[in-house]
Amino acid sequence: MRHPMRTLVRSSYFLPLWGLSLFALMILLAAGRLALWLFAAQADFWQAETLLVWSVGLRFDMMVAAYLSSPTLFCWLASLFFQNKRKMLLRAAAVSTLSLGFLLILAEILNFGFFCEYQDQFNVWVLGLINDDAAAIGQTILRDYHWGRYLCAIISISAAWFFLFPRVVRFIFRKNAAHLNSPRKNIALVLIAIVVGIIFYRGGIDRRPPRLRDAAPCDTEILNHLVINPAFALKHVLVDLRMVSNNGKAPDFVKNIRDQARLLYGETASGATSVEALITTKNERLNPDVPAPRHVYLVVMESYDRWPMLEKYAGIGLCDTLIALEKSGASSPNFVSGASGTMASLTSVISGIPFIDCAQNYRPRGNVALPTATAEIFKKLGYKTRFAYCGYGMWQHVEDYARAQGFEEIVLGSDVPDCPDKYKGEWGVPDGFLFSYLEKLAESDGDTPVFTLILSASYHPPYALPIEEFAYAPYKLPEPFRKLCDGSVDDNVFAHFRYSDRELGKFIKTVTQKQPDSIFAVTGDHFSRKFLNKKPSLSESKQVPFVISGAGVPAGKTLPFGTHADMVPTLLALCAPDGFEYPSFGVNLFSEKARERRCAFGNYMILHAHGGFVHYGDAPAQKRAAVHYGKHVPENLAAQMQAEADAHRALAWTYFEKGDNALIETRESNSAPQAP
Repeated sequence: MRHPMRTLVRSSYFLPLWGLSLFALMILLAAGRLALWLFAAQADFWQAETLLVWSVGLRFDMMVAAYLSSPTLFCWLASLFFQNKRKMLLRAAAVSTLSLGFLLILAEILNFGFFCEYQDQFNVWVLGLINDDAAAIGQTILRDYHWGRYLCAIISISAAWFFLFPRVVRFIFRKNAAHLNSPRKNIALVLIAIVVGIIFYRGGIDRRPPRLRDAAPCDTEILNHLVINPAFALKHVLVDLRMVSNNGKAPDFVKNIRDQARLLYGETASGATSVEALITTKNERLNPDVPAPRHVYLVVMESYDRWPMLEKYAGIGLCDTLIALEKSGASSPNFVSGASGTMASLTSVISGIPFIDCAQNYRPRGNVALPTATAEIFKKLGYKTRFAYCGYGMWQHVEDYARAQGFEEIVLGSDVPDCPDKYKGEWGVPDGFLFSYLEKLAESDGDTPVFTLILSASYHPPYALPIEEFAYAPYKLPEPFRKLCDGSVDDNVFAHFRYSDRELGKFIKTVTQKQPDSIFAVTGDHFSRKFLNKKPSLSESKQVPFVISGAGVPAGKTLPFGTHADMVPTLLALCAPDGFEYPSFGVNLFSEKARERRCAFGNYMILHAHGGFVHYGDAPAQKRAAVHYGKHVPENLAAQMQAEADAHRALAWTYFEKGDNALIETRESNSAPQAP
């Protein structure tokens, strides 16, 4: 039997390697955050919040570095029992650090590109590729993104890593060989390693390890997105995989359903046996003496922002159509999409179920026409229902989903007969060709009442439409706005925004001339993530338009705050008879109820009469309330709003996943939410 002290001495070669691994991985993590800070976020480094962000980020880096270097510790423990394999295990430990370091470099570079596009680190929607059109996404990346630069960065940084790390390890071993053979110093080394390991695995000396809710330490949203690192972000992507893998597990906001229903509906919820009994509402007809429009269009424009409509950007010339519609109709200046992605927003618009942290189009209940579904409600009113999309039906199973939710007619980009093949891209046909085809269908509809839901696609990467061939002059950003630019978005991107807006305007003008009794509601599927610079305000980076115009719509009317869930109830105020009953999780924005409600939830925002604030889940209320626009929200009021928003989503999730009678099921193990 070998002497224990000799065994310890020989095995202690692993500890310096482990220490070097921690140090090297910490450098990689810090370098990745610095690159994001300076180049992707373009944040000012010399600001009061910088030290706070980096100190919290350091805790996440320590924890990630500790876990990534764990294979070295495992090899060390194995060497205590398999001493004849010590050299092999030492090499295995070094190779593991090299490999994990390379994977970290790869993740950081890809995360850099993700951050440039979404202003956030890896989140669960990076896994949208599982359900999305992989071929279209691949073509978009090759055509629109600087993949060559990313590939060069991966090769050069990885080469430097593989060259430097082994040489540093060998240098340290040669310089400290005598110390590594000293029993006393090795005992001290082991004790130091234990202390360092406890600190690193816990992410510091705080009373508990850092959690995702700690990643919002300051009031500047973009800086909060720099706190965690790509490895920690990917870990939470996998934790939240249920959002796209659809296993039906209840999200965190689902607690005691009965009590959450009481929070929203008071004692009415105590005796209710169905969700529909609570969400069913009676229509309030806006203009009882005006005949209902026979042609109703709800247009969801790809990446349509509201910020170009603001007075401060007057003259930028991107959305003249919407500005004109706003003057001739009604609009909400405080409006957000249902979710941050196209399909997540679209499924909510189609089904009438707000965003509930699951891919509705892949869930079993998504195959059943729900009473809340937009098409089902309009069919009850006698409308023919049509869904039109510039792209192809296989994308996200959108054709099957729309049909399952009640749409009788589906029009896809592949159905448009007059679009030359050279203009057809990976995301479908240009908006102008779809709108032209819909004009012909509208003419053939005659007096038949038709509800049409339209999803455009032209304002979407790779921004490769030949705009000039469509008789549009190249767009040039007016000089007064040049001083706001930082070069992150070129004029060609904005040219696609203008193209989509103008084609929408032509469509509305043509249809209105032939069918004067038409109404049009226009919104964006989500904000575009494209702005004049990298520092838009919260409202500029989150809001989408909601404009409704046409027969019977009061001109120049300002609507209260709202989200996608409110669009159909608002349309029904113009289309349905007074007293018509229908289930909905939204509110008619023409109604007094909309003006009296405390808050609404959409795209991780909680809106209120004075603006809105970011919904941070478990983050303290003061952190949520501090990231706001408009009037500051007191902590207790922010907590009330979150409780109501969570209860609203919990009721929607329960209705969607468990069915109408699931209200009787409660989760007694969780405490009931209380509005402070």
